[in-house]
Amino acid sequence: MDDLPKCTVCQQQFTLKGPAPYLLPCLHTVCETCVTSAAGGVISCSTCQREVNLTDTALQKDAVRQKEIFHLTVKHRPTELLCTHEDDGNEAVCWCQDCEEFLCENCQNMHNNFKVTRSHVVQNFADLKLNVSTVPKFCSIHKYDPLYLFDQSCKKIICARCRIEDHADHEVEKVDVAAVTVTKQLEYHKNELTTLQTHQQSYMQRIRQGTEATDKTHVSLKDNITHVFRSLRSQLDQRQKDLLIDLENHTKETKASQHALLVACEEDMKTCTRVLDYINHVLLFASKSDILGLERYAGEMTRTCLDTAVTQTYVAPTAVFNTNSLSNLKAHVSGFGAILTVDMDGKSDVIADRGTQTDDDFMADVEMKHKMDMQELKTKIDSDEKHIQRLTDLTDKLNSQTETLKLRIDEKEAIEKRDATTIDFLLGVAWECDVYMLKPGAADRSFMLKCKPLKYDKDRVNLDYVHINTDGDLVNRKSDTRPAGEGRLKRYWGTCSIVPFLQDGCPQYWEVENRFSLDKPLSGKWLILQVGVCREEERDVYHCIGERPHSYSMSVAHCTEHGGICRVIWKEGECVLHLPDTIPNTAGLSHTLHYGVVYDDARKKIVFIDVKGEKVILTLDNVDSSEPLWPMFGVYNLDNTVSMRLVVGSDISMPEEKKAMILEALS
Repeated sequence: MDDLPKCTVCQQQFTLKGPAPYLLPCLHTVCETCVTSAAGGVISCSTCQREVNLTDTALQKDAVRQKEIFHLTVKHRPTELLCTHEDDGNEAVCWCQDCEEFLCENCQNMHNNFKVTRSHVVQNFADLKLNVSTVPKFCSIHKYDPLYLFDQSCKKIICARCRIEDHADHEVEKVDVAAVTVTKQLEYHKNELTTLQTHQQSYMQRIRQGTEATDKTHVSLKDNITHVFRSLRSQLDQRQKDLLIDLENHTKETKASQHALLVACEEDMKTCTRVLDYINHVLLFASKSDILGLERYAGEMTRTCLDTAVTQTYVAPTAVFNTNSLSNLKAHVSGFGAILTVDMDGKSDVIADRGTQTDDDFMADVEMKHKMDMQELKTKIDSDEKHIQRLTDLTDKLNSQTETLKLRIDEKEAIEKRDATTIDFLLGVAWECDVYMLKPGAADRSFMLKCKPLKYDKDRVNLDYVHINTDGDLVNRKSDTRPAGEGRLKRYWGTCSIVPFLQDGCPQYWEVENRFSLDKPLSGKWLILQVGVCREEERDVYHCIGERPHSYSMSVAHCTEHGGICRVIWKEGECVLHLPDTIPNTAGLSHTLHYGVVYDDARKKIVFIDVKGEKVILTLDNVDSSEPLWPMFGVYNLDNTVSMRLVVGSDISMPEEKKAMILEALS
């Protein structure tokens, strides 16, 4: 069991029933205990010393490690596994892949006899193989709907109902198709890392060969120096010692530099091997749904390996012994000799002293330098040719990928252009939201009422005054759970929708259900709630949008003129309707208000409807729809309790009477 993975922080081995493993961005694994007990919300990987801020990064369970632990436990400690069926405590002997349960012999016999489970894949521990489960998982929201779609925008797996309700505008494809694409990307990462690993091994081999060559050069030069100085008189002894010391120092420096290069390359290779090993584990153990969440980390670490890899070109430095001016050495013995280094370009700092050399000495030096220059030049040419070939291959690969991407873009644009010019586009609207025909038999988008699933923009809620509770309602209470972040509304007491209305010529409808309780009678001009639309630049200029240009809204507020709670409709900053005493201003009473709003960019109209009263409050004409309008939702008055719930999509009741009322208001 020494092969079981360990937590990178506490170094404790993972067990099948122990704390769950979580995956860090560096592809190391940490246990659930260390994650939950991380000091200051920061966890540090003891292997690579990379710190992860858990506030900014949501860790996911390492499904690959979990399955690896499962198979290692079955292989090495099968006697520790107990039957999970009915908690009978018997020793398990097999595993049901469909039920994901351990079974003892008795349960296995019953399992095989039941008609429902007779076809399940049951494997004995001795025959257990690495199989990826093909049993569909079910949605946590819609319990009986299988998860088989992947949302490219949200990066999550969803069911068919999620696709229609919350992910209508997102790019979605089947899990199998998405998994194939990501698997190909992981295979690409694997090939890149394998190639890098091969180059690193070759590079390290060249460094080792250079070290051996340096040792040979050391021996050769030492013998040469000794031979030369033996022919000199006693006056050369001191100089001989000095040069030998220089040689030793030069050799140590050269080998130290080579050792540093070798260590750096070994570290890079360890990282490369670790990432490559993890990708192999992913491809071996991970299911298609697991692969989708792992590619981002694997791709990041692959790019890190490729970007930080040291230069793969290496030429071992060669030292030479300068014997220029040998014929006049006795006259210049105090300054004779030097240990020189041949640099990476094949050049050396050989000092030619032609005036003190014999012809034989000079020609020997020239011949030696010529041979060294030719050898270094050949090495450099070979290295450049390999580099050019590698760049050529990379260019061909990028051109191929660019061409493929261009073809996909052209194909997508052609499909979108074709759909936009056919009646299928109109029918396709019903797929992304609930659609009602206001006029039967009219194949015209201006008579198609879209009930699009609007959503509160949780990232823009003004948390200084309001927040969204656990039921998804907008309530008039300051948030106590988290501070306001960047991009939130600062002045408006509420929030907007995630996206503005599309300008597609279809009337669009949504409703809000409001509840408020009067703990005490209202006084002053206190707003209670507001619903409407406005342009993007007007969303956060004031605490409400009623008195702003390019806005259209209905407000419920206490009115000092009438002494009660009134409804007021605003258009472009002007009050166009004031309905007095809509609601009694009496302490202790609770009220429910249900309003609907229709926005028609083609007819340039906005209709406000009293859903409970089943009547149109007012229709605003000549609405400026030249720019997109954003739905806005506000709740006010901190002394009382006010909440607003969005009623959208299939939750909207649309009887024929209501459709007729909306069509008449738009006519």
